[in-house]
Amino acid sequence: MPVTGATTSDLVLPRPREPEELCPEKRCAGRPPVLEGGERRELILNAACQVLDNHGYHNASMDKLAQLSGMSKKTIYQMFASKEDLFRTLISERLFDIKYLAVHCPAGITPEAELVHILMAIAMRVLAPERMCLVRAIVGEIRDSAEIRRIMQSIELCGNCNQIEKWLERQQQAGTWPIDDVEDLGIGLFNMTVGKLILGELFHSRDLVTPDEIEANIRRWVRIFLTGLKAIEPAHP
Repeated sequence: MPVTGATTSDLVLPRPREPEELCPEKRCAGRPPVLEGGERRELILNAACQVLDNHGYHNASMDKLAQLSGMSKKTIYQMFASKEDLFRTLISERLFDIKYLAVHCPAGITPEAELVHILMAIAMRVLAPERMCLVRAIVGEIRDSAEIRRIMQSIELCGNCNQIEKWLERQQQAGTWPIDDVEDLGIGLFNMTVGKLILGELFHSRDLVTPDEIEANIRRWVRIFLTGLKAIEPAHP
């Protein structure tokens, strides 16, 4: 009898469990669950990233991709025309997509705060572990693989519009700072903020581990960049 004073009539006995409740993994014995096209695609891209990191592009066979993703080679070829097409999709969607990242800034903030917000959004996306794994794999392949070089060049040449350049264009039109070359300044600004953080991750030498520390570092370099902009002589027509 429970020490709380409850009687036998107060106790609710559990109902007997059905067999499938005791072993839920046996509910779908046999045929694996049917996956949506998008789910299969993500499994294949995840496997491609891992195979590239473990084996390199040259040894990244469709057999390895099929085994790791749990998909058949037929399914992979239905979604991607070739190995090069698969890896072009992987790099484009999981690395170069930061160039076109839509960043929504809070209303009423200063241009400087807006720029910090944009750079923080890019940094937190690109420094994610799965993305840095892909970056390391590409860096390891870029010298020896003509296919990887061709993929990188084709993606880079398809356009260079990004949020940093859009910010610079807005300031150029508003006359906030004497901005003379949007593309060149955009590359420089990226390299001194996010690019520096990426290099730290690649060489495992980055000391910044929290978003607050990353933001403080980005804010510092943004101020240095904007101070330097003020020193640029306005272009004369």
